[in-house]
Amino acid sequence: MTRLPRSMQPHTGHVDPTTRRMAVWLCVAFACASPQTEDSAASTGGLPTTTTDPATTSGETTAAPASTSGDTSGGASSSSDDGMPSAEGPTPLQPKSCDLAVMDPAADPTQVIAAGDGDAQIPTVIGDVLLRNCGCHYNVNELPIADYVDYVSDAQPMATWADFHADFTGTFPIGYETMPAYLAVEQRVVFEQPLPMPTFQCGVEDEDGMITVADLAMLTEWFAAGAPDGATWLGR
Repeated sequence: MTRLPRSMQPHTGHVDPTTRRMAVWLCVAFACASPQTEDSAASTGGLPTTTTDPATTSGETTAAPASTSGDTSGGASSSSDDGMPSAEGPTPLQPKSCDLAVMDPAADPTQVIAAGDGDAQIPTVIGDVLLRNCGCHYNVNELPIADYVDYVSDAQPMATWADFHADFTGTFPIGYETMPAYLAVEQRVVFEQPLPMPTFQCGVEDEDGMITVADLAMLTEWFAAGAPDGATWLGR
């Protein structure tokens, strides 16, 4: 019987553990490594992958470039011819005269304010200023609420000189409840605290603002003097 060379005989002895681990590792490495298929999603569990084109990626959302032609028909805002956005909104209301004679031509001034140049009367010139600028407080007829503020039931009367020297019973300014009413009215008219009076809806002809410069100066002086009556004001 011919004996095979030792190098060709089958190996039936013990395999070194280190050699076995190396063989297993190589087997796994070669068995698991496979070329990437054309369907990258299949080889990566369905996850998006980056293609060789740097300009595109899988799952990318392509947005249309913004128009620079000034056409904003698809937008929520509009722009003017010079490219600046144009403000769109309701046209502001035009100020109205708050002169009682304009608001309510049928009103009788002598019935709504006790003005004169005697004792315990609102000075005549001050009464005229009040009627010209505070008509909402002196009207006795119902007026369109959209045009004017209805003060017919106002808690603070201003019809007599005594009304201006009684405790303030109005709403604003706060904290004047135990003070003469003319001090509270002064805060509104002269210092515009907390809101101006006459209101923003009032206006005067040929001047900016809610009251003329001359009428404001007259009221400012009267309040500063302590709101004297007609006799005192006339004789200063």
